[in-house]
Amino acid sequence: MVTIVTDGVGYGWKGKEGATADHHGADDIIPRDIRFGIVDKPTRHWFAGDIVKTALADGLSIFLPEGERFFIRSLKHYAAQLDDRELADEINGYAVQEAYHTREHEDYNRAMAALGYDVKAMERPVASALGLTTKPLQRLAVTCAIEHLTATLSTVTLRHPEIFDGAEPHYRRLWMWHALEEIEHKAVALDVLKKATANMSGWQRYLLRVVAMNATIVPFLLIFLRNTYLYAKTDGVKPGFRFWMRFLWVVSVSPGFWRRCIPLLLRYYLPGFDPRNSDDAALVAKGREWIAREMPAAGATA
Repeated sequence: MVTIVTDGVGYGWKGKEGATADHHGADDIIPRDIRFGIVDKPTRHWFAGDIVKTALADGLSIFLPEGERFFIRSLKHYAAQLDDRELADEINGYAVQEAYHTREHEDYNRAMAALGYDVKAMERPVASALGLTTKPLQRLAVTCAIEHLTATLSTVTLRHPEIFDGAEPHYRRLWMWHALEEIEHKAVALDVLKKATANMSGWQRYLLRVVAMNATIVPFLLIFLRNTYLYAKTDGVKPGFRFWMRFLWVVSVSPGFWRRCIPLLLRYYLPGFDPRNSDDAALVAKGREWIAREMPAAGATA
C-alpha cells in the first residue's frame, strides 16, 4: 500500500520549524515543499571547483523543468481513465513531487543564466525533442524511459553520496533531495504503462518501452554533449581534446558517474524488468535520514 502525503502535517520536514524524521514506509510518496535558494546564491564551478563535474550536474538541470512538465502531462492523461484508485493516488503524489522539482530547477537554471550561461539556447533543443512525441501512449513510454534514467542516476547518488564531496552545500542538498524523491516514485510511470497497455501482449509492451528508450537516449546524449560544449565555452574553456579526455575520465573512471549507472540502465532491456531494486528500502531510509540531518542548516522553507 502506497501512502501519498501532501499536507503540512505529513511532510518529512517543515522547513520553518526545522526538520522532523520521516515516519513512513519505503513505498510512500512524500512530496516535500522545500526551497534551496540556488537562485539567490548562484555559484560557478560549485562542484568541488571542477568545471566538468559541475557541467555534468548543471547540464542535467537544463533538461528537468521541461522534462518534468512533460512527465506530469503524460501521467495525468491516464489518471482519470484508471480503475485503480491507489495508482491514481500515486500519480497525484508523483505530480506534486515533480511540480516542486520543476520549481526548484527553474530557479537553478535562472541561477545559471545569472552566471552568464545561455540557458535558453541549451533548453531549446530539449523542448523541441520532447515536442516531437505527441501521441499519449508514446509520451507515456518516453516518460518511462526518462524516469528510468533519472532513477538510475538517483540510485547511484544515494548509494554513493560521497560523489558530492566538496560540493557547495545548497547544491548538494538539492540533488540529494531530488534523488530521494525520484526513488520514491520511480515505479509509477511503468505501473501506469502496464495498466494503459493491458490489452497488449508482454512482447508488444516490451518492444514499446525498449524502442522508446532507444529513441530517447540517443538524442538525450547528443543534446547533453552539445550543451556541455556551450557551457565550457561560456567559461572560457576551449572544449578540445584535453577537455573531452577529462570529461571521459570523470564519467568513466573517477568518480565514474556513467560507469556506475550502466549496469542499472541495462536492466531496462530485460523482458521482465521491474524498476524496484532489492535495496530500495535501505536507500530511501538512507536518503530520508541524510535530509533530516542536513536540512536544519539548509535554510529551507516549506
